[in-house]
Amino acid sequence: MDLRKKKVVVTGGAGFLGFAVMEKLRQRGCPPASIVAVRKAEFDLVHEEQVRRMYEAHRPDVVIHLAAVVGGIGANRENPG
Repeated sequence: MDLRKKKVVVTGGAGFLGFAVMEKLRQRGCPPASIVAVRKAEFDLVHEEQVRRMYEAHRPDVVIHLAAVVGGIGANRENPG
């Protein structure tokens, strides 16, 4: 799919994976204005109404959902696997 003319929303865009995906989209010719990183402060996507608001506000053609609740390196070391 050619995403260069699509509006792309990336959830978790501030995270490690989301940031890398957004950079790849830019490298592949997606205009920065067409890539939106959704932040939890703006839309808390665990709530259905917030998801609706996000879709209404941004009208994306594509959503790449990478948002997650994570504990960071310390939590991963304490709870491997």
